[in-house]
Amino acid sequence: MFVDCGKCTIDLTTRKLLVENRLDKVTARIRDFCGSKLINEEFIKFLRERLGTCAIDLLEKNHYGQLQDMLKNFRQYIMNPFTGDDKEFQYELDIEEEAPILLQYVSEEIRETMEEIDWVIEIKYNDIKEMFDPVVDRIIRLIHIQLLNNKENCSTIFLTGDFCVNKYLQNRIKEEFSHHVNNISVPDCPKATVARGAVIYGLSTMYDTKFDRLKCDISSRLPKYTYGVQYYWKSSDDLTHDGKNCKFKTLVKRDTEITPDQTFSFNFKPESKQISESFAIYYTQKYNIRHCDEPGVKRLGILNIDLSDVQLDSRSIIFGLTFGKDEIIAFARNELNRQEHMATFCYPDDDF
Repeated sequence: MFVDCGKCTIDLTTRKLLVENRLDKVTARIRDFCGSKLINEEFIKFLRERLGTCAIDLLEKNHYGQLQDMLKNFRQYIMNPFTGDDKEFQYELDIEEEAPILLQYVSEEIRETMEEIDWVIEIKYNDIKEMFDPVVDRIIRLIHIQLLNNKENCSTIFLTGDFCVNKYLQNRIKEEFSHHVNNISVPDCPKATVARGAVIYGLSTMYDTKFDRLKCDISSRLPKYTYGVQYYWKSSDDLTHDGKNCKFKTLVKRDTEITPDQTFSFNFKPESKQISESFAIYYTQKYNIRHCDEPGVKRLGILNIDLSDVQLDSRSIIFGLTFGKDEIIAFARNELNRQEHMATFCYPDDDF
């Protein structure tokens, strides 16, 4: 599993290691917008609590450069060196030195408080940990879901990207998953790993062309099975069958003409307090089907997804199946926060 922790996004992909150190295609993938940028936002939230929302808004509007300087110092002196091991770790933020214009923007009440402490804010260990934990907890939750979506045991986790330089993130992940995964590794240069991999992949595609003329284009196919997903949620009608929650929602019927990489999808609305969901994908030779426990219905696989954004109302999830050349791709996309989950499944032996 590759866990690429960047500034804006977290991307998790799982690949199978083949002979001669070759990597097979992606078998599961998750993308979420919970990169290190969210910790910057937690820092700004901390400043708003200490100096007032109005003062920080004016700073951002009229003196954006000073705000960026504060964020740069935050990353250099607080975020990057924070490991979570030293309970005495703290930082003194001198407002007069780092953003002097704020002295003009704060309210009279806050001014009196700040003058008593010489305009120096002590950012203590617990303050910093509270900035990190919501983001790190979210990343750990995504790794758990990715492990659930893997069809085989995961032997190694590679941590890459800008954010993975941080020791606190590394330590939390190792602490959480070392008993599940034998090897959790951080490259010497995690920032450069993704870029180097992209270059290597690009070079491999440039020079691996000897079989191009043997490729054939397939315009369409007729599946031998009907594919669908099991209903788990209460909002659907006719949920139960002999006391079981197993309604079958058809996505594509057998003998339907399918073009390469064609997608069949539907919209799903989670309940207000729902924090996760599992989509079980089934197939059958029947043309019309109502329940997943009917004779001749087989399960293809399960896609587990995270729904931890419970504070958002009117959430909407797009779930779909994409029928590729050699595999079926199940995906779920959160339309509000753009979080994505994906897993691949082999076709049944006798289909296509």
